Amino acid sequence: MHVKQARSNVWLVQRTPPAALTGLHLISTWFMVGLIWTIHTVHYPLFATVGADTYVEFQAAHVDRIGKLLLVPWAAEGATALLLLIWAWRQRDQSLLPPLVIGGIAMGVVLVVSGFFSAPAHADLADGFIPEVHDRLMKADLVRTLAWTTRGITAAWVSAVIWKRRTT
Repeated sequence: MHVKQARSNVWLVQRTPPAALTGLHLISTWFMVGLIWTIHTVHYPLFATVGADTYVEFQAAHVDRIGKLLLVPWAAEGATALLLLIWAWRQRDQSLLPPLVIGGIAMGVVLVVSGFFSAPAHADLADGFIPEVHDRLMKADLVRTLAWTTRGITAAWVSAVIWKRRTT
């Protein structure tokens, strides 16, 4: 049992985190960055053009489909970010802690905006298009989009630090 415990924690004492963890973090984060920019620049602006006759169904379909699309990559992004942060914290890795902490703060912004602004706006839009609510959603989503972009930058920063270590 003691040997098994030591083997399961070996990744915590390596010079760099496992490549699969780092790669999944980078890929899932940038998938989410691309998705949020697509939503912000393409999809949300189209809400205003749907029309009253089909808007309620459109809004319900949007929430359902986007939720299914982002569930796995967002969960992967969050889990890998947390594991990388734990690794860097336990190693007292001064090169990785700054981007991981900044990325964690950006994820906090994403979660707050999603929970307290975006989700309530979608609930308000569920019964029909309201221009003021749509404007509120767009403003909140810009903050979320910029926070997610920050997440992408920090994920690239983490990957660059780790890649440099593996190649030197």
